Amino acid sequence: MKELPGDVFVTGQLMPAQLAALAEQGVMSIINNRPDFEAPLQPASDEMEQAALSASIDYFHIPMAGALTPGLIEASMTAYDTTPRPIVAYCASGMRSAALWAFAHVDRMGIDSVMQALSDAGYSLEQIRQPLMEFAARDRTC
Repeated sequence: MKELPGDVFVTGQLMPAQLAALAEQGVMSIINNRPDFEAPLQPASDEMEQAALSASIDYFHIPMAGALTPGLIEASMTAYDTTPRPIVAYCASGMRSAALWAFAHVDRMGIDSVMQALSDAGYSLEQIRQPLMEFAARDRTC
């Protein structure tokens, strides 16, 4: 797992059996950024949610398949703003989860701080700098 600011950890695919151990380590919330049936042998969101609930962990399914959309960003912002921490977000490799974390935190942290946090965690996501800048500059009066 790679650590990001705000008591957030990002990782690749988790399995249902791992959630009890994460709960014992103090994890309070899981954010699943994988769409169901993305890969063979990948547990379905329903199975992950049941395992999370059995371990008393809050669970969010915010699947990102393909393009980053305003709905994904909004759902991520809501999850990060309302869910108890520590949070573990996962996808196939952690890359999508890290990008969604960046968009959910850019208003609070600023572009340079978000990009530095991603780099410090080992993610090379320079390609999202411009979209982050555009997102941060959006008109919020609508």
